[in-house]
Amino acid sequence: MELKKDAKYVIGVDLGGTNVRAAVVDREGKIVGEGRTDSKAMEGLEHTIAQIISAIRLAVSESPANYADIGGIGMGVPGTHKSEEGIVVWSPNFKDWNNVQLLAPIRENLNIPVYMGNDANVAAFGEYAFGAGRGAKCMVMFTLGTGIGSGLVIDGKIYVGVSETAPEMGHHIILADGPRCSCGRYGCVEALARRDAIVDRAARKAHAGRATSLLAKSGHDLRYITPAMIAEAAAEGDEVSIETLAETGYYIGIAVANAINILNPDKVVIGGGIAQAGDLLFNPIRTTVEVNALYAPLQVCQILPAELGDDAGVLGGAAMVLQRMGALP
Repeated sequence: MELKKDAKYVIGVDLGGTNVRAAVVDREGKIVGEGRTDSKAMEGLEHTIAQIISAIRLAVSESPANYADIGGIGMGVPGTHKSEEGIVVWSPNFKDWNNVQLLAPIRENLNIPVYMGNDANVAAFGEYAFGAGRGAKCMVMFTLGTGIGSGLVIDGKIYVGVSETAPEMGHHIILADGPRCSCGRYGCVEALARRDAIVDRAARKAHAGRATSLLAKSGHDLRYITPAMIAEAAAEGDEVSIETLAETGYYIGIAVANAINILNPDKVVIGGGIAQAGDLLFNPIRTTVEVNALYAPLQVCQILPAELGDDAGVLGGAAMVLQRMGALP
């Protein structure tokens, strides 16, 4: 099935373990219609495919586009893939997704070309095309949240490696005797800087008897601390929260310094909910990078907050298609 290279619109899809979001996007990267559905991740492949199609149809119905106006669909999908074959090799978010064909049923139902990539890579491509990474020759992205996602764009192409598992910078080991990570190894960036690790550090400080406004913010139940509460408390001058973000910034900064030393990027983009802490997180990141990155690559690299927020995934999917159409460099 061939792309309609002169089409007015494309569709980006962000598939998650909870929700599917689809957006109709014009050639300039403007979202003109969107649809959201439950992804039904634990109900099997057929149910999830039906939900993806439903989200796409809803997005089209909410836009000025007709199906004839749409050049193609680009999807960000968690896990590892054989993307050109439309196969999800494995995904942690979906029941029994091992070597499943995802794209063919969507393509056949809608009669539109469909492409996919790893969700973190696709989000990074969105930032490259329409966000903080615009104009970069080599862009690295870290996404801070429940885990630590990452993406790499070199010379306008998503870099995925030989088996489409790159770059996985969240699983770089930065503390050899550190805490156990969900991947089974110890001391990964993710084990030290993911959401639960941040909350755990703050809670341990509070349990040790240190004064902190997090007690009141969590209703005096430290199990309910969130990164947003920590960021808010830090902005108000809470020492425990400031220290927690500084420690988190140090670990992320080590990971960023490693990326700079290995890849010599001109932009490192940091996004995700935790990044919304702003300078309280970015200042320790930049300080750590300045100490640990090599001088020459550091001089040409900007460390920037992501610009697209939750739109990165759908805009990245759209950008994948626009590039194939020749509408992006």
